[in-house]
Amino acid sequence: MLTTSLTDKLGIEHPIIQAGMGSDCGTTLAAAVSNAGGLGTIGSIGRSPEELEQELARMKEQTARPWAVNIVSFDWAPFAATLLDVAIAARPPAVTLSFGDTVPSIEKCRAAGLWTAVQVQDFASARAVLAAHPDVLIVQGNEAGGHTGHRGTLSFAAQVIDIAGDVPVVVAGGVANGRGLAAVLAMGGAGVVMGTRFKATAEFGGPGSAHIDAQRAAIVQNDGDRTVWDEIADLALGIEWPGGVLGRVLANRFTDAWLGRGDSLRDEVSKQEHPFAWTSTHNSEPETVLNWAGESSGLIHEVLPAAEVVQRTVAEAEQLLRNVARVVR
Repeated sequence: MLTTSLTDKLGIEHPIIQAGMGSDCGTTLAAAVSNAGGLGTIGSIGRSPEELEQELARMKEQTARPWAVNIVSFDWAPFAATLLDVAIAARPPAVTLSFGDTVPSIEKCRAAGLWTAVQVQDFASARAVLAAHPDVLIVQGNEAGGHTGHRGTLSFAAQVIDIAGDVPVVVAGGVANGRGLAAVLAMGGAGVVMGTRFKATAEFGGPGSAHIDAQRAAIVQNDGDRTVWDEIADLALGIEWPGGVLGRVLANRFTDAWLGRGDSLRDEVSKQEHPFAWTSTHNSEPETVLNWAGESSGLIHEVLPAAEVVQRTVAEAEQLLRNVARVVR
């Protein structure tokens, strides 16, 4: 059993948080992770307030164990600011916050008495968030899939752990197995967030998800070298993320065609009637779909049930940490 300040504070069995990877992370995946002893997370980006309210209600029916909802703190849609209010009204066991100015959102969650974890991508943000007293700080490194900053995971995590005091630090970015979990615990972290590993599970995806089987297969086939961290995926969607944050996707025909041609892509997308029209036309095949995944794809060799991912990760980390203990004389 791996017991940390994260497991103690949240009442979970294992120090593993499933990343809230947008609307493809619904009750099926989140409940499977929570029921396996980790912290499953409902993603909110890509959902309307009504859809999020319904998904959170379904989640309460699927598990009696702790779970979370992830909220991004910038105006990615006209209704984005209302999603935190929807989450707070649902009284989830936990809220995770990321991107944009998270401090006002931390204050709202604390006022509501909700357990709150906050993800940061740079050291200045880490200091600002720590001053707002979150329950947990999540340090996200550049290796992560989806949206992330420029800092490498290892040195960034060590730097933040040094200043975090009694706030548990959880590490995200490049973690997909027990080796990553063991490394984080050995350096003083309280747990890990895994996204790409949980994308390659049978439970990931929902109604309207594009080519999920092909995306899973591409993750399994990727050796970790063929990923792209750039603005082009967001340009294609017509969404502007906060400064310093870019999206990492697996390389495919889309990235091969547009990498280095961001201005041309922006011009093409601007001619469309609505933001997602361009991607509906040009990213509608398995070979061109925006496959948000990170460098840890090189560690993933098969699609597994989410519960088995949790179990294997913990078992491997436990054995590695026993081995490490033998190094000390």
